[in-house]
Amino acid sequence: MSFGQRFKITPLQMITAVSAVANDGVLMKPRIVKEIKNTDTGAITTIEPTEVRQVISKETASTVMDMLETVVTDGTGKYAKVKGYSIAGKTGTSEPDANNEDEGYTASFVGISPTENPEIVLLITLYDPQGSKGWHGSNVAAPVASQILTEVLPYMQVPADSTGSSSTDTITLPDVTNKTVAEAKKILQNAGFTCSTSAEASEVVTEQYPFKGTSLLKNSIIKLYTEKENTRVSKKVPSLIGKNLSQVKTALKNLNLNYIVSGSGIVISQDPIGGTSVEEGTIVKVTLGK
Repeated sequence: MSFGQRFKITPLQMITAVSAVANDGVLMKPRIVKEIKNTDTGAITTIEPTEVRQVISKETASTVMDMLETVVTDGTGKYAKVKGYSIAGKTGTSEPDANNEDEGYTASFVGISPTENPEIVLLITLYDPQGSKGWHGSNVAAPVASQILTEVLPYMQVPADSTGSSSTDTITLPDVTNKTVAEAKKILQNAGFTCSTSAEASEVVTEQYPFKGTSLLKNSIIKLYTEKENTRVSKKVPSLIGKNLSQVKTALKNLNLNYIVSGSGIVISQDPIGGTSVEEGTIVKVTLGK
């Protein structure tokens, strides 16, 4: 069961599940028709999006998105890359059922773009693919996704990112001290940040880290402290030299550390340097170069 390829699901079920990951963990009811227009009267009936429920947490969805981005930047989905755009995705290669060998392999690729504030989820499924490139999702489905997204993203007026990576636009961190933890969490999450605290919802925030007014990337981790819960946790900054932006995100996020980035390519310098002990929430300045 862990291998998964014997499960029988429809493409619509698959893309609905993946879309929940792209949608901060919120599952939406599939909507095939956006609106219906009466050509006689001009009346338009709009089919509104319907939210089903939160199936995974926002934090889990963000972690999976980071993994899926690494699939494209460093893994089997490399042929799905689109110049100027960040792509997350996963390849799939399913063997035929032992009782129906003639069905052949099924090759697939599901892609999400951009990785920050996604606009599109695309599923390519090829049944019994033939030809010299083989039958793996990485070889035959991912390139098709790249070709489609190369045309669709500009058509949808999704702005290109010159670095080909996630957005590096920053958000100013608001002041949430003297508010309850529940109020602070709501303010920070609405602003695009992720909260980390062991305090009760009713406790009052006495300190936040990083501090108010700091410029941070979306989904940066904000530590909240109260009089009762004021324990600081130290982490060792990993060495990031030679890593790409996706690897930087994963390495630092796993340690509850934030980052700001300049340049493009791979890491050529960092501050603090690898091995330095810092408080959770600390910002690591990363410089990329060729």
